[in-house]
Amino acid sequence: MKKLHKDAFLRRCNELPTNIIKKHIDSGDITLEEYIESGLMESKVQEVGDLAAEEMRINRIKEENQEFYNQIENDEKEIDEIQDALNSGEIRKEGILENTYIDEKLLEKIIGYSQDAYSPENNKESLGAGTDIFFFGRSGSGKTCILASIFWYAEDKGLFMDDTNSMKGINYKNKLVEGIDKGVLPFRTPATQEAVTYISTTLVDENIKTGKQEKSPLNFIEMSGEFFQQAAQNPDSLKDSIDAHGYLSNSNRKLLFFIVDYDIRPKGNTRTKQSQDFQLVLNHLDKYKKALKNTHTVYIVVNKSDLFPKHVVDKNAFALEWFMNEFKAVYTMLRDKREKHKFKLVSLPYSLGTFIFKNSYLSEKCEESPKRLIKSIGKHSAFGRSRSYGIFSSNN
Repeated sequence: MKKLHKDAFLRRCNELPTNIIKKHIDSGDITLEEYIESGLMESKVQEVGDLAAEEMRINRIKEENQEFYNQIENDEKEIDEIQDALNSGEIRKEGILENTYIDEKLLEKIIGYSQDAYSPENNKESLGAGTDIFFFGRSGSGKTCILASIFWYAEDKGLFMDDTNSMKGINYKNKLVEGIDKGVLPFRTPATQEAVTYISTTLVDENIKTGKQEKSPLNFIEMSGEFFQQAAQNPDSLKDSIDAHGYLSNSNRKLLFFIVDYDIRPKGNTRTKQSQDFQLVLNHLDKYKKALKNTHTVYIVVNKSDLFPKHVVDKNAFALEWFMNEFKAVYTMLRDKREKHKFKLVSLPYSLGTFIFKNSYLSEKCEESPKRLIKSIGKHSAFGRSRSYGIFSSNN
């Protein structure tokens, strides 16, 4: 700044707008001390200070917002955290749209996101005739999410007909479907015997050979992962808990699904603990005379197959090999039980789909996994094909 201009600004310093004075100070052309020495009023000095503080506050917010946007881009924010930040005014819609990959359609889903707290209700009625399907797995293995995925796909394709005799189960199923349809994962099932429920439905499928429709009544039994762990590790404290309501002891054909978590990151869900629980449960099943005797197929479902190494082409083969290597003791026990009870063994990889927002939101649902699993259920259900006792079939 030329000396002539500088002197002119200093002479009329109290007439200058505060932002001009602040601009001169920030650029280093005129210092605050020089303005004060030239007679800048105290009120003006205070205004400059307030303006500087406000700019610092705005810049800090911008930096914090940018950090928040960066965390979204790096998949470090869960969907409810983003929603809370929007609702509180911490970040703006425009900021998200301008600084992240989120588009207007996804933004609306974030704004409308809600995870309802619902749980299965105990069914008092006995299981009807058909095939009983049991899902066993540790908490966090994705057991309830897989159930939700199955029912969502069946609903979308018109494969199941609801049985109103199990309305509590059907209401629970409808909640699961509604949630997965919105990309919302269900809460964990409460760890109580009162939360053990069943969903009765009928699978309607077309026989490829005859071209005729076949109907297979199914009973899906839901049990919390925590309850499964308690029952496996201390069955005496939860008498007959694995056989809640005598479901395992009836004469229906049974399909047993053991949900194995490929991802070991969830706290307390190590492969060793999964293996130990499965072995304990397999031993307990022998206590119920009709359980394994009436079991047609035991499934090993390796969940979270979307996390398999990227180079894997044949996920079926990889899932089977991974299980046989990582769960050797369970595999040995299954072979022993199979020799005695002659059930079929099937392995399946399973993926719910593509997750974003730190695995809290299902952005793209996988159809292939529930399609294959439902097809296999139809094949091995009471009205399906004849028994085959091969050790681990990938032709499910």
